[in-house]
Amino acid sequence: MLVRYKTLENGKAVKQAEVYTKTEHHIRLSDVDHDAIKIIRRLEKAGHESYIVGGAVRDLLLGKRPKDFDIVTSAEPNHIRKLFRNSRIIGKRFRLVHIFFKDKKIIEVSTFRSADSKGFNNVFGEIEEDALRRDFSMNALYYHPIREQVVDFVKGYPDIKARRLKAVIPLGRIFEEDPVRIIRAIKYSEKTGLKPGFRLKRKMRSQAELLKGVSYSRLTEEIYKILGSGYARPIFQSLFDHNITEYILPGLDQFFRGRDQTHANNRKVFFEHLGTLDDIINKQRETPRSVMIQYLVRDFVMRIGPWKAQKRIHFPEVYSGIKDILKPMVPANKDVEDVVVTLMRERQEALGIPKKRSRRRRRKPSSRRSSG
Repeated sequence: MLVRYKTLENGKAVKQAEVYTKTEHHIRLSDVDHDAIKIIRRLEKAGHESYIVGGAVRDLLLGKRPKDFDIVTSAEPNHIRKLFRNSRIIGKRFRLVHIFFKDKKIIEVSTFRSADSKGFNNVFGEIEEDALRRDFSMNALYYHPIREQVVDFVKGYPDIKARRLKAVIPLGRIFEEDPVRIIRAIKYSEKTGLKPGFRLKRKMRSQAELLKGVSYSRLTEEIYKILGSGYARPIFQSLFDHNITEYILPGLDQFFRGRDQTHANNRKVFFEHLGTLDDIINKQRETPRSVMIQYLVRDFVMRIGPWKAQKRIHFPEVYSGIKDILKPMVPANKDVEDVVVTLMRERQEALGIPKKRSRRRRRKPSSRRSSG
């Protein structure tokens, strides 16, 4: 292991980070996205310190092939934009650069954030400040694919090796600043096998109510990320066990939250459906959101909804029922419509209800007389 030092104004060198070489971290360069490496080469050639950061580094260290590669650099968005013609600056308060490639691939490039950054405000800083702005230590590791080194400012590398999920931001602030981190902590734990300690788990439970203040659109995106992760079943199981589903999907939670056999059976079937969704996600990379919603509400529509005693159900009542049960989630109307059509058809077939036949309109006899 190497050590990265920083020289203070008085000339004294102080330890800044630990640096792990390829003989220690065992990341295979063949598992790293070639376009991400090219981006870093170009940025560094222009004089900008640059790294792969976050989930990609975490997954590489865990022996997994990352889906996405995010890059962080000392270059500011306007400079990045000038270096890459196939790019676009996005965001207002916190500006990022998206670099576009074939097959709809996008690599996100951000600038080191300052310790003075608040929420999503745009304050640039140094790499060591950027590391302290990360949520959990496993996401605060920086990989340099050219030198093949992992730079660790927050003891994230030993946390991954010990399978510890540890907060970087102090516990008194981490969830108050952004309650969505509660959901992400559970998601990361289930996906990686890293476990939160007692104090972190206690803070997650005690501050879960803060999720009520998260915008509906942001909460919706987080739920879609879970549904599309291939780990929806264990993540939702853990969210339920931590009493968090009552804040993010209270309509569905009411059907599971109970100790009697009916609620237990509802939970069992719900998690089985999510397991089926995981199988679908893991077999095909792109899955429509309507399919994700379908497995989220399947049991509600097919078995336990307010129309369970009715043989025939009508589109408007099922549509509004799904919209209500998913609140505060706000799925697109078209996706919900697709779900209703699919599940109503399945329900009719399961109950042996014949399809309604559309009557053919009789043609009126022609009033024209044939000539001749």
